[in-house]
Amino acid sequence: MKKWLRIAALVMALMMTPLSVLAEEEISMFENTETLPSGVELEGMADDEESVQADAVGQWADINGLKPLYTTRIKPFVADGQAIRMRAQQSGESEVVCSIRKGETITVYAVYPSYVLAEYNGNVGYVIRTWVDETMTAIDPENTPPYGVVPSQYVATLTTDETPIYTAPSLDAAVHDIHPNAGSKIAILEFVDGFAKVLYWRSYGYIEASRLSDLVVVASSDEPLSPDTPIAAFCSFFEFNTGKSGNDGRCKNIVRSCESMTRVMQVGESLDFNNQVGPYKRTNGYHPAPVLIDGGSQLGYGGGTCQSSSTLFNAVRQVPGVTIVHRRPHGPGCAKYLPMHQDAAVGSTELNFIFRNDGEYPIRILAESTGEGTLCIQVFRGE
Repeated sequence: MKKWLRIAALVMALMMTPLSVLAEEEISMFENTETLPSGVELEGMADDEESVQADAVGQWADINGLKPLYTTRIKPFVADGQAIRMRAQQSGESEVVCSIRKGETITVYAVYPSYVLAEYNGNVGYVIRTWVDETMTAIDPENTPPYGVVPSQYVATLTTDETPIYTAPSLDAAVHDIHPNAGSKIAILEFVDGFAKVLYWRSYGYIEASRLSDLVVVASSDEPLSPDTPIAAFCSFFEFNTGKSGNDGRCKNIVRSCESMTRVMQVGESLDFNNQVGPYKRTNGYHPAPVLIDGGSQLGYGGGTCQSSSTLFNAVRQVPGVTIVHRRPHGPGCAKYLPMHQDAAVGSTELNFIFRNDGEYPIRILAESTGEGTLCIQVFRGE
């Protein structure tokens, strides 16, 4: 059992206040949908505005007391030019620390939903995750989770309809757009001042602890106290009852996919998402939702299943012995409903999610969604 699972809570302590990807003059994030295969869902894809929202938090870059986690290279998606700018704060308007050319190596000290805190040639600052190569090298792999892995400490159930998710642990804070209903499951990173802290799209959210029930502790290792204790958990949030064409179908597809994702996987067994959770057809219980057809948006069966595969990707990556065989993101912008580099697109030969249980024991996957705002996946150790 790798030591990084035991120190997951310590890694999470480094994560800070809500933020999202910020605008920088060096980058152009428009998706080139013509290069994507037909049949890919569109509702989850980030457009330019959603990829570069301004959300400055005012905390200066500082690595004092932190240990280096990874090394990686700068890989900006730029229209022209060969360099990006490291910033003193998590804001595209903050002071420029230095410029870093494409291909240069940086050392990462902390990972946030939209940024990494890094050091480059003695300079310390924040770099947007879009600009870094996600194939990072862990400096101490025995004590460091794989890049992008975000362990949860608890799972709980919401008890109220239209539950507000605040942008900070305060009732005076702004409220995020999605308000899940009662019965929705969530995975909790930690509790802060009476609020449950969750990953909300490319930032954080905070839910009043008084609105939760059925609190379950996620095991800190792959040796749980009981078969009913999950060894991994992850949740994502989605819009519902928006009135948009195809949104209801997308929500129903997420619920339908949960039925197929829920399973026991024996040692050596693989899951091919397109083949085993799909095929995305009416006869298999799927509904029309916005997808890419011949370069334009149309209603097609299976929209929403990319969020299901991406949530599953984040859950199983926390489990020792799981091998990711095939996975691709939603283009350079990745999916808007998860932190950068943490999605897994499905829907075509090229876009598929395949993984294999190469561990020492079977795993049981439990995927749950009421269709009203949250998709939660737990992984248990099987016998």
